[in-house]
Amino acid sequence: MVKQIENAPELEQYTVFSIGEQLCALLIEEVVEIIRVHPITEVPGVKNFISGMINLRGSIIPVIDLRKRFRKNVPPFHKKTRIIIIHNQGEDIGLIVDGVTMVTYVERKNVEPPLDMFNTLEKDCFKGFAKINEQFIGILNLEKVLFPCDEEV
Repeated sequence: MVKQIENAPELEQYTVFSIGEQLCALLIEEVVEIIRVHPITEVPGVKNFISGMINLRGSIIPVIDLRKRFRKNVPPFHKKTRIIIIHNQGEDIGLIVDGVTMVTYVERKNVEPPLDMFNTLEKDCFKGFAKINEQFIGILNLEKVLFPCDEEV
């Protein structure tokens, strides 16, 4: 019985979502909730990928559009567009994505580091990549996504 536990794969659970055609993922522990798009109040003078703020049950939450953050074509919101609420450094933050596709488990050994051929922005924003259902999914490095160097964006 003990051998069986020792040989069990190290599984991590991820929330998988789309940003344009790219599938990305966050550890399930990083996700507080997933909501439909709320009215967003713009804030002047912020970086272009910060959409503004939403009022979620009385809490003011800043919202980052990951499509703009990764310099993707930004279509209008549609019925699958979602805001993923995460908790980072004591603060709730909303991340706009094109859609949430699944919650899944990935064996830690199946996560590969980012390739060196990516430019610095892309490489630093990902912890690694996993192959799920014949698709590569980028596992986001929240620190680099949320707090980029000024010259990156």
